[in-house]
Amino acid sequence: MVTVAEHKALLAECDQWREHLRLAKDDIIHLRNELYVAAAGKTDHDFLKEVEHYHNQFHIQLINIHDLKHAIKHHVAEAEHHPNFGHRIPHHNLELQYKKLLEDIEQLKTDFHRFLGEAG
Repeated sequence: MVTVAEHKALLAECDQWREHLRLAKDDIIHLRNELYVAAAGKTDHDFLKEVEHYHNQFHIQLINIHDLKHAIKHHVAEAEHHPNFGHRIPHHNLELQYKKLLEDIEQLKTDFHRFLGEAG
């Protein structure tokens, strides 16, 4: 049995995750735009291979963000539909995915800025 306070805390945490994912999406879009500016007019094959790599990584991370936001939305709907049912295990699994995704995005940002610094 889940208390009202636990239920509200679970929903609030999900809202916080979705907001952080929205900000992460904005960051990825900004990085992608930086990539386009850096790539403009470049013809070096190795440089363009890296541009393609980062373009693909940004696309993949945008998909990952979308998928996780969808999973969180589904989790919230389930929690709202069945508020007295235990949602801790699915919630914990989503939390692990959320933390890993943000960690991966931070590493991608670091790697990308290193690439830009080396290329510039």
